[in-house]
Amino acid sequence: MMLPPLEDDPRFEAALRYFRDGDWLEASDLFEELFFEAVRDEVPLVRVLLQISTGMHHLSRGQRKAARERLEEGLRAIAEVTNARGVDLNEIVAQTRATMRKLTEEPRDRGTEEPD
Repeated sequence: MMLPPLEDDPRFEAALRYFRDGDWLEASDLFEELFFEAVRDEVPLVRVLLQISTGMHHLSRGQRKAARERLEEGLRAIAEVTNARGVDLNEIVAQTRATMRKLTEEPRDRGTEEPD
C-alpha cells in the first residue's frame, strides 16, 4: 500500500490544527502515528513536531523536567529539517524558546512535580 506524501495526509493537517489550537495530546498522538510511517525527508519535520507537542503536553500536566527535555530535543532536531512542508518553523522556534524561558524563570510549585 502506497502512503500519500506527508503534506497530503489528512492526519497531518489535523495534527497541525491540534498543534495550533494547543491540544497537545491529540497533536502528539497523530504526529506519533505519522512518525512511524514517515519516509526520507518527512522524518525530521515530524520528529520536531512530535517532540514539541509532547513537551507541551508534559508541561500542561506539570511535568516540567520531561517538558524541558522534549522541547530541547525538538529545538535541536529543527536543524535536520530540509523540507518544512509549509510549516512556519520560525514561529514554532520562537514560541518554544519563549516557553523554555518561562520554564526557567518561573518558580516551581513545590510538591506537584517530579524532581529535576
